[in-house]
Amino acid sequence: MRTPDAGLRRPTDRARTRLRRIVLSAAVLVVLLAVPVGMLAHNWEQKRSATAAATLAPVAAQIVTPAQTADPTLQSPPVDPVGAALTSSTTVRYVAPDGRVLTTVVPWAADDPAPITLWVDRSGTPGEPPSSPGVARNVGIALGMAWIVVALATLFLVFVTVRMRLDEVDSEQWDREWARVEPLWSGRIP
Repeated sequence: MRTPDAGLRRPTDRARTRLRRIVLSAAVLVVLLAVPVGMLAHNWEQKRSATAAATLAPVAAQIVTPAQTADPTLQSPPVDPVGAALTSSTTVRYVAPDGRVLTTVVPWAADDPAPITLWVDRSGTPGEPPSSPGVARNVGIALGMAWIVVALATLFLVFVTVRMRLDEVDSEQWDREWARVEPLWSGRIP
């Protein structure tokens, strides 16, 4: 159905209308796709955690050397503004599942009273420990939200770029039309 002013609309006006419809449809699609993106991230983290739990075993480790900070000139571990000691590294000794005694350097907060637990494979190589169930949920939510922010920002930049180009085309056309009409309108040409 044609509107009464359809003949007065420029091609750039029609392009702006199409652009708004496309951008609005794409924005709705971005929001709807956030759920599958979040679910994929959640499932990936859950699978990684399950694989770690199936292939790694926890072992207790004992500190061999005192904690070494990232800056050897410091006598004590660095402290953040809140007052908690930042992570430093220390050498620990542990018994691998095959019975060998091994040592490794691990990150460790000097004021952390909890015993050090490493998750190692059958050969005794430390790995990433399994995560708690809440971590998979948080990863899914975070990546779903990140998807929305990045995709909508990209969509906005595309919209602004196309809109600016349409404005330039309009401006050029208006300049040409004004150059044709202005002499008659101003009375310079009788």
